[in-house]
Amino acid sequence: MIEDGIPAEFQNESRPIEAVSEPPTENATAGPLFARFSHPRSETRTTIAVVSDTHVSTEKRGTWKVFHRTRERLRTVIADANTRDVDAVVFAGDLTEDGSVEDFETVRSLLADLDVPYVAVPGNHDVPKSFDSHETPPLSSFESEFTPDGFPFHERVGGVDVIGLNSASTPDGTLSDCHDGRISDDQLAWLDRTLPKTDAPIVVSHHNLPGQSDGKDPHSWRSSFPMRNATELADVFSGHDVPLHVSGHLHVPAVAETMGVRELIAPSLCSFPQAYLLFETGPLGTAVRFVPTADEAGTMEAYMHAKKDSARSDALAEMTLDRMDSFPLEDERLLVPNRPA
Repeated sequence: MIEDGIPAEFQNESRPIEAVSEPPTENATAGPLFARFSHPRSETRTTIAVVSDTHVSTEKRGTWKVFHRTRERLRTVIADANTRDVDAVVFAGDLTEDGSVEDFETVRSLLADLDVPYVAVPGNHDVPKSFDSHETPPLSSFESEFTPDGFPFHERVGGVDVIGLNSASTPDGTLSDCHDGRISDDQLAWLDRTLPKTDAPIVVSHHNLPGQSDGKDPHSWRSSFPMRNATELADVFSGHDVPLHVSGHLHVPAVAETMGVRELIAPSLCSFPQAYLLFETGPLGTAVRFVPTADEAGTMEAYMHAKKDSARSDALAEMTLDRMDSFPLEDERLLVPNRPA
């Protein structure tokens, strides 16, 4: 929905916003309600910012990823998170445009201003690839910078169990196809052992489960979708009643379901709509807010880049608009009891 050149979702920033729960929470005005789930739940109210596909670039400009704005968008997230009662920031991959040393150094420099803890999983753009023409730091460097103690990881954040999986590199540390993802057998076995020890898990990987693929429009989703062994991962999730899997990669905000497992696909920070998500988990469930990071002019710039760049980016922008016009994408409010189970 575009009116006067501005996506409707960004036209009236003063409009009333539905409360996350009853009573309204401190972050109820952060942005429109993206989704609300009956699970995960926690006795301890926990707020987590989820940021995906920043694609920070120190040299590139333009394209549908709007590279020349990537540092500015990440600065906005950091400043915004610092003003909210955020317990942690979780990055769902593709922090850099293509893993160059300079881009990682830029990300590291920007994150020095973040006042809360952060963790990250790698995206396909963050890891060494067999066809790279530049130096890319090894996965071990990413692990030491962005994880508690390597992959996979389990980090308790307030009342939430954040599980981080590496879907972006094969055991030898390379990829033959940049967009494909896979969860290693070792990680699947670890996940099977670890999930029973969690109370309110949110599992994060960069690559997606197959719940979004319709198989009809070649421009609707990436040709590499889904991750190579998505069924095996969904089997583990189903076996332990995992309430929520969070991913990025597609650059289209969405909620889907695979084998009974909810998946939330985060918006891209670099391309339209340039937003991040604010998760608030408490006794009533988990509410997710959509938080724009660009003003009206910046939003329109990103939208027009997507429209002009390619048929694929044009389709992604239009699907994003459709979803923004349908917020919340999921609302299980009626299923949430008055007190925790």
